[in-house]
Amino acid sequence: MPDLATTRRESVPAIALRALRHPATALGVARFVGTVLKDFFALQFAVKLGLRRVPVVDVDHPLDARIPFTPERIATYLDFISFWIRPLGWIARHHGPRAFVTHGVRFLGLIDRCYREAAEVYRAGMTTTRRPRYYRGRFLAIHLFDPHLLCVPSLHVMIVVLAWTQYRRAFAELGVPDADRSALTTELFDGAVDITESVLFIKQHSVNCLPAALYAMTRITPSEVSPADVAAFTDRLFPDLEAGAEIRAHIAATYARLLEQGADEPWPATVQRFIRELSGASS
Repeated sequence: MPDLATTRRESVPAIALRALRHPATALGVARFVGTVLKDFFALQFAVKLGLRRVPVVDVDHPLDARIPFTPERIATYLDFISFWIRPLGWIARHHGPRAFVTHGVRFLGLIDRCYREAAEVYRAGMTTTRRPRYYRGRFLAIHLFDPHLLCVPSLHVMIVVLAWTQYRRAFAELGVPDADRSALTTELFDGAVDITESVLFIKQHSVNCLPAALYAMTRITPSEVSPADVAAFTDRLFPDLEAGAEIRAHIAATYARLLEQGADEPWPATVQRFIRELSGASS
């Protein structure tokens, strides 16, 4: 019986080198890195260092206290960059350099858009949560390099959902055989669920951060992230937690409210209003 298709054996450094050798993907990488530096790191460090004044809202929810701090989930949390890169290696290996460039450029353009549009929310109001004072191992680097001011919407969740849905589309467009396409899509769906859970288990986010991210992806890529996709994704979260059903219900209800409220406006405006509501609730 042949092995099921998987992206796990792909080399991230090799994929990065391949991308940098082609002008189109190299340009996409350069644009994306520039956006991350400007709209993620520089933006929040400017506030952290007092160079820019932006209101900061604590977005913790009572349900967060019922999710145990689980530091061993750190490896899953930190895998999110490799998670969206590895499928491009599989595409290159099985469908050649042209497919690699086509789908690499498209994904890089979309992930760049996610960061840029999320920054529209962050510039109006930043968000944080209470993190444990846990400075061991890889947590030390997180505390040093992440000022923890860009919680809503969670870019971690936005990007893993983008990877699951965009590569699902790519595999279909490339005519990947049914068995391989199913295995690859299931792997990415499961990985997106695991990484999403990890952002709460290591206390980098609140349950309030997730529905905003899912709503953002419904608006950024509506043909790929439908409300039905969001429901299927949400239903898989935290099956083993005592509070799992309440967490899923909160995410689903908040997502539905954002979807209804934001029908006639850009999605960042809807999330900005959501943050203002959280600010009133916590005051």
